[in-house]
Amino acid sequence: MARPIKKIDADALLGEIAFVRSPIWQNGQRRVPAIITDVTTDAVLLPERAIALVSLTAFPPGSASRMMRDVPLYKAEPEKVVIPAAWPKRLPD
Repeated sequence: MARPIKKIDADALLGEIAFVRSPIWQNGQRRVPAIITDVTTDAVLLPERAIALVSLTAFPPGSASRMMRDVPLYKAEPEKVVIPAAWPKRLPD
């Protein structure tokens, strides 16, 4: 039986810095900083091993900011084949 994932406080993630990888930037090979603007932790909506589903505003260097929705947030950087993916710079206490 799988261990239950520790419940994440969605409000604590709002405004946190995350890194995001997306096919938009160098086919997923570039990590881009972002700010988390919305969070859902509903287990029914989460992909395997994700701790939340987030909306965020990304800030790629040299480009205009970009809003992204429904990006899986992982506890740490996932494998390179997982695109799109986001992970927090640090998890809130």
